[in-house]
Amino acid sequence: MIELKLKNRKGNFNVNSKDVMDILKLRPDFEYVQDISNTINQDNIMAFDCQLSEEIFAMEDVEELLEEMGENLDESYFNVIFEDVRVYLKDATDEIEAELQEIYLVDNIRCFFDVYNIDEGFTDFKFVFVVSFEDIKIASLTNLAKIVAKRQLVGASKFYS
Repeated sequence: MIELKLKNRKGNFNVNSKDVMDILKLRPDFEYVQDISNTINQDNIMAFDCQLSEEIFAMEDVEELLEEMGENLDESYFNVIFEDVRVYLKDATDEIEAELQEIYLVDNIRCFFDVYNIDEGFTDFKFVFVVSFEDIKIASLTNLAKIVAKRQLVGASKFYS
């Protein structure tokens, strides 16, 4: 857990990563959330190791439907599902960003994610979620999310082992 000292329209306040993690955990589409903010060494930025709920993209339903139609899944179908997941997470990110801005009365909160692991059955999506409480370019936040995701993929995540 980290704690940030920030200023908003009403004055100075503190926000800790546990509070933000609790907000993320309230979402029914996030199955697991772990605070990894103390591992990134970035001022005014928090990071979370997350897993999307299996119910969001139920491959069993899709496979049953295709079986009934007599069709097989090909690789292009998984590309479509992956893009659907990315669009879904982008929408969730926008919602969370707006919610955090409303809660903390800070306009320059930015959020981003990066998917770093998908299981063979396309039911287990792990991703990092980063939250910046400072004015930052989205490209910088995107790069940070990619770096943290790569680190999680190569084994830094004890949460899912």
